[in-house]
Formats: sequence, structure tokens, C-alpha cells
Amino acid sequence: MRGIRLLSAVSRGVAALRPGWAVSAPRPGRRAAPLAIAFLLTITAACGGASRRAHEGSNPAETSEAALTYGTRPVRDPSITYQPDVVIVEGGPRAIRSASSDGLTWTIDGKARGAQDVRLGKVLYATSRAVGRVQKVRRVHGDVVATLGPVEFTEVFRDAHLTLDQDIDNGALHYLEIPDLPGAVTMSADAPTDAATEAEKGAAKDAARDAPTTARTIGQTSVRAAHSGRVGTVVERGPVRVAAVGGTLPPARSSSVTADLGEWKAQPYRSPGAFGLKFNHKAAAGLKVFVDFSLKTEKLHIRSDVTISGGRVADGATFAVEGIKSVAIRIAAGAANGVIDNSKIRAEVPVQMTLPIAGTPFAFDISWKFSVATALGGNNTTVTADGEWGLDGAIGMVNGSIVTPKLSVIKSIMDSVTGISVGVSGIATTVEFKVQVGVGVPAAFAGPYAKLVMDFGVTNGSVLGAPLTRCVGATLDGKIGGGVGVSVSAVAMAALKKLLPTMKFQLLQESLTPFVHRQQTLPDVPLCKS
Repeated sequence: MRGIRLLSAVSRGVAALRPGWAVSAPRPGRRAAPLAIAFLLTITAACGGASRRAHEGSNPAETSEAALTYGTRPVRDPSITYQPDVVIVEGGPRAIRSASSDGLTWTIDGKARGAQDVRLGKVLYATSRAVGRVQKVRRVHGDVVATLGPVEFTEVFRDAHLTLDQDIDNGALHYLEIPDLPGAVTMSADAPTDAATEAEKGAAKDAARDAPTTARTIGQTSVRAAHSGRVGTVVERGPVRVAAVGGTLPPARSSSVTADLGEWKAQPYRSPGAFGLKFNHKAAAGLKVFVDFSLKTEKLHIRSDVTISGGRVADGATFAVEGIKSVAIRIAAGAANGVIDNSKIRAEVPVQMTLPIAGTPFAFDISWKFSVATALGGNNTTVTADGEWGLDGAIGMVNGSIVTPKLSVIKSIMDSVTGISVGVSGIATTVEFKVQVGVGVPAAFAGPYAKLVMDFGVTNGSVLGAPLTRCVGATLDGKIGGGVGVSVSAVAMAALKKLLPTMKFQLLQESLTPFVHRQQTLPDVPLCKS
């Protein structure tokens, strides 16, 4: 799962961070002196350490359903310098009439200050989510309807300073569904490409490259079994359509949302001390798959120090997530018809966990991706497994380097692999957990981010080999990513280019830093390793 790489190397140490958010312009010859922005109601709910006095200056509109859905207003302050082609529309979320179901087309009150200045090619900034380069614009009944493409963080801010050192209360996060998120479901890497565009070919190549690492290592026997019959299908959402006719962005909500992805479903969730993602193949089909990926947390903490000077990210940026104590997974899969039921999917979950940050121009987001491929080799096959691993240390970037946690085994997945199969069977899955603070449309959010990517694979041997030995195997890989900018997959970019043919936005490759690779087969005999 790859995306935009770090736009500027981080190399300078971080001084003691002042608690809270600050946005300021750097001063020559000295460290930028942050202009502290008051904690308003929303940030108080999300982050510890804010005083009661912060409530007194709260703007109710910034904590309304509109703000939770559309984001917060831009900040006008002498300490922030926007790029010359940025058009700021006043009114914040109150000026937003609606947003399309893919988060790209925004209808804005035509009477709002700045609305009449929206032009093709300009960067519109109405709220922290209504930020992007204008690809299309029209006037409808006096309102402005603008379709936005992605922009880099530095295409919005010329001079600014973003600092944060706060705990995050996951109970304050809301769920924002983007029903038609561009590139939500990957096209098959095996699909014919005769009539494909270059973008589609690139997306297919990216999908093949981004297949779970464990899909290539769960065992040669199980891979051959999966391809001995019909190749597993790849679920697709369907033809990409212009969002203007696809409905509107649903309001953010406090309760969890389940997204339909063809024959699959995905549900991000939060609970006290935990974040997670559940995804499953609908039980009505011959294939049944259930995966529950969870992160246990203790005082989830975000630490950030990012300076933008002269339209570039200054050397010396930090964005780190602390407080993730363990990662766990539960896997259960079964196929009534064996090989012909096999399936695979790679999806960007069209549900984000979000929080507007009142008094700042930014929003806080948690987003998810997952992929899964089954290789079930016989009728009425089942495979189950679960494991948990401790994580010690931050993820993201600190003092100029990607930082990775230390991993320890809490519950070995090898001890739990079980099931019934007349052929060798396996399942491989990857989950990406990304935390980001910034601005932009949902498909291409821009700002500092950190991500954790975990690959899991398990193999269960055939019961026909039980008189000799029954082989089981497991593979675990972990990677960390981080940067300042837009983190978007090639698949999502291909979908955006379909929707926005005139869009000019270069996709750069992101590099992920591995921190663990483990592979084991039991029993440790030649028969199981062959």
C-alpha cells in the first residue's frame, strides 16, 4: 500500500513542544515563535490539558454537525501566509450547502465573502475539508458549485508552523462516510488492459505490487492450489461516476458505520483503549471470511512540529503517534466449494474517523486500507487463527528519521492455526492504519501523517497428510511510513484522473520502513518446507 512519499526530509531535532496547536510564520535567524490558538470546544473534547476557559470562546458552528462533516473555517492571521492563488471563502461550515458523495464537488453559499472569487485553477479554501484546486466551477441559483482536485500542503500554506503535543480522546472522534470515495476498491491486477488508460495500467501494476507480502509467502502448495481452478474474483464497486449525480456526503456520526464494498463489508470501530477494523465477505456466498484487526492503546498521543517556510517544508519536522501498545488479529475463513470460491480485494475504507480542530485550519483524521486474498484448496475448507503482538515505541517521524516500534509476542498466531481442509489452504491480509492532521478533500488529504502497515499470512495443511504430518505456517511483516504531504494510492489517483481528466498532480512513490519480518513453519521438517 503505497502513496505519496515524504515531501521534505526531516533532519532537525525538536525542542520542547509547547502544549497545544500553534500556527506562525518563521522569523529569520531564530526559531519561529508560535502564536498560540485558543482551545475551543472541539479540541477540548479531543485533547487533554485544555482549560475550561476555552469553552467561553467557542463558536457553536465549529462544533456543529456541519463542522464535524465539512471541517473548520480557515484561519486569517498575520502569522499565517497563504499561497497567492488561494481563495478563502468566509463563513466556514455555515457557508457549505452540500458536498458530493465522493467529497470532490462542493456547493457554497454564493453570498459568502470570497465565493465570487472562485475561479478555474485557483485553490479553494472554504473549510478544512473543502480545500483543493478548482477543476470545474459553475453558478447554480446564485450558489457556487466547485469540483476540487488534490493539492499539496505547501500549495495552500506558504508560511506556517504547526505544533501539537496532546493526548487524543478516541471517544470524541466521529465517523465520516464517503460513499463514493475514488478508488475505494481496487480493480483486478489480472484484468485485460487492452483498452486501459495509462493511469489504469499504473493502478493495476500498483495493485499487483501492493498485494500482501504474505500472499507470496504463505506456501507454494497453497498458491498452486488457489490457481489450479478458477482464479479468485476481485470485487469492484462498479463504474466511476461523476459525484454530482451520485448523492451527497452523509453527516458525520458518533456511532460506527459499515461500508459495503461489493461482496465485502468493512467497519472501522473505536472503543475505550482500542481502535480496530473489521472486514468480512458476505456469508450468503459460498465463501465466508471474517477478519478483526485491532490496536490497543494507552493514552494515544500525537506529537507534531512542522514548519513551512517560503512554500516548502523546512528541514526538521516531527509527526509521531505514541501510545499504541499492541496489535492483534483474528482470522476465520471457509469455502463451501473450495478453489472456485476464492476471492481477493484491496480497499480503501470509505469511512474515516475524524475530528475538526476548532480555532485552527486543520482536521484530525484516521483512515484505513486493507487487502485480503484467500487460497482455500478444497470443499468445506476452514482456516482460523489469531495472535497478538506488543509494540513499544512511537510510529511516524521524529528528529529527521522514520521511527519504528519494537515488537514482542503476546500470543503466538502459530499456536492457533487450525481448520479442516482436504487441500493445503491459506489466507493473507494486510491492514494499514493512518493518522493525519491537515486539509484537503477526503481522497487526497494533505498534511503530516504517520502510518502502520501490518501483513499477516497463515497456511493450514491438508488433513490427508495427517498420518505423516500436518503442516501449519505463518508470516508476519510490519512497516512504518510517515511524511508531510498527500498520501494517496495509485489506484485512488487513477480514479481521480477519470473523474478529473484535466487534473495535474504528480504521484510520487512512498517508501515504507520495515520493522519486523517473521516466518515460521511447523513442524520443522523437510515435508512442510518443500
